[in-house]
Amino acid sequence: EVLLTCDRTLMSNYHGNEFIGFGTCAPPNFIPEWFYGFLFFPPIKTSKGFPSAAPYGLRKAEAQLLKEGFNVVTVSPDHIGEYMSEAKIIGIHTMDPFGLGPASSTLAAILKKEPYLAKHFRGLLVNPAIKEAKKRGLKIIVGGPGAWQFRYRPQFIEKSGIDCVVEGEAENVIGKIFKAALKGEDIPKHYEVSIREAPSLKDIPDIVQPSINGLVEVGRGCCRGCEFCNVTLRPLRWYPYAKILREMNVNIAGGIRGCCLHAEDVMLYGSKNTSPDDEKLTR
Repeated sequence: EVLLTCDRTLMSNYHGNEFIGFGTCAPPNFIPEWFYGFLFFPPIKTSKGFPSAAPYGLRKAEAQLLKEGFNVVTVSPDHIGEYMSEAKIIGIHTMDPFGLGPASSTLAAILKKEPYLAKHFRGLLVNPAIKEAKKRGLKIIVGGPGAWQFRYRPQFIEKSGIDCVVEGEAENVIGKIFKAALKGEDIPKHYEVSIREAPSLKDIPDIVQPSINGLVEVGRGCCRGCEFCNVTLRPLRWYPYAKILREMNVNIAGGIRGCCLHAEDVMLYGSKNTSPDDEKLTR
């Protein structure tokens, strides 16, 4: 019933180095596009269209939907046509859909072109398989760290046939939105998760399939309180060691040997303020 995917610039392990992925922020340039793609975002290995690893945020959405009993699979964008015939919803994870992030916007301004990540996101939405499925009622739901950018591109939502954009930590809301979409009920064009809907630690499921380059979240939120940043509006939560290890073991079982620990500020792990907790961090 539900397919989850993302564009080609995100469905890559970047040759095993997460930071090579910043190459997707650049626009097309003097390097041939096929070769540039190979250098900076080669396609992830797949088996029958299922990726060997996927972006961590997409894996979290997958885990939550599975937890709530949805019939859901994550597929590579290159293989969505093979699984579209029975799909009723496609959930798309996005990081920087319009190239408004710092690196993307800087490079786009210099070279006067849209960056690869924006080009490939747009290309995914015009995929013939999605266009055809849309005619028979497919719902398109978009989320991820880049969801905020749609506030500045409201016309794109209508033009691309997107049914709902979910902005924020969605564990407590995506089930309701997806159920409503399956029933043919009205869903909001843009849903911003409120503070009271932010998931507690017990609400956040463990990933069930490997994440790209073994990325594992160790906490959410921030204690700094900067007015310009919406992350500081969310409660600060640090994952217990057992939860971190469980997700690391999911990646190990999937053949991934590296681990990239992630948080708004990993060095503040276990701390309630901006002073590191040496004991918890070292452990």
